[in-house]
Amino acid sequence: MTLKISTALGIAALVSAIALSACTAPPKAASDSPATATTSTAAASTEAMGNTLKFVDAGTKAPAGKKVAYLAECAAANAYCQTRLKGAQETAAKMGVEVTVFDANFDTAAQLQQVQDAVQRGFDGYIFSPVADAPGCSDFHLLQASGKPVTTINSPMCGNPDYTPETAGFVGMQTTQFFTEHVENAFKSCTASCNAVAVGGFVGSDLFTRWETAVKTAAAKYPNVKVVSDQPGNFDPAKALSVVQDAISANSKIDVVLSSWDDMTRGVEQAVRDAGKTPGKDVRIYSVGGTNAGVAKVTGGAWTSTSVLLPYEESSYGVAQLVRALSSGENTPGFAYLAQAPAVTLGPGSIFITAANASKFHPEY
Repeated sequence: MTLKISTALGIAALVSAIALSACTAPPKAASDSPATATTSTAAASTEAMGNTLKFVDAGTKAPAGKKVAYLAECAAANAYCQTRLKGAQETAAKMGVEVTVFDANFDTAAQLQQVQDAVQRGFDGYIFSPVADAPGCSDFHLLQASGKPVTTINSPMCGNPDYTPETAGFVGMQTTQFFTEHVENAFKSCTASCNAVAVGGFVGSDLFTRWETAVKTAAAKYPNVKVVSDQPGNFDPAKALSVVQDAISANSKIDVVLSSWDDMTRGVEQAVRDAGKTPGKDVRIYSVGGTNAGVAKVTGGAWTSTSVLLPYEESSYGVAQLVRALSSGENTPGFAYLAQAPAVTLGPGSIFITAANASKFHPEY
């Protein structure tokens, strides 16, 4: 496999691009409205993952000479993006396709330019991870107009909760469904009335919107849980430290803290310790990431749980779905939900990594 990289704008654009993406997104066309959204059933999700795994296990290679574009919101910005790129690279090499990587670095305008460039260069197919829902949908229509198959990974688009019709497949984890499961798992630990603090990512980003929806949904389901603070932490441990310090200062009793990213959770833990409380005992901490550091915190007892993310499988299965379309013309409709990946089902058996099942999970990053 030959790897080529096209890098958009610098790291300095990261924070502003995410925060402003909702404001800079173009208006949706009528076909992009939420009215066209589909809701995946558990059965459809299971079928999509099953078909993907069956194709991977068959060892099928792409027809000779196929070249595809990997159009991602990030490729090198952090360990998650790097691990996901590795999954795409290694799977493409096994399946016999040449990959050109386009790194939008979380910038919607840069991704649009890269999509236009990719279409002009005449690739045989595309693996697409949109920066944001609405502009990503517009970008998808440009790719679709090329007549070549498009698989999407990581982020839903076009107002859909997960899979977008007319794509060759969708692989992901961080949907509203996933975050709702994460928050509900934390809230159900409250057998009596308790106070909770939620720390999310960047305001204005799709991830934060899904996170906020999940917090509100879970709070309605568990009325005994009072969310006393729900603030953005910008995926920054220092910001999370400040948010949780303020919450503890304003509320003498905090039982649960939810965080949407393991690295950010380091600040959550420090705030709990600074308040003279014992994390994992006085305050239960529920994080997202399933990173090496996060799993170590869980096994050490400081965090109650970290919810699994699988960046390697995310891109690997996305490449496999694209090769399936290239080799046989078959798409993989439905949501290939990574909670159903063998790394979970044949390992810890749950997306929630705790001290009890951590030995059965192998972090990817």
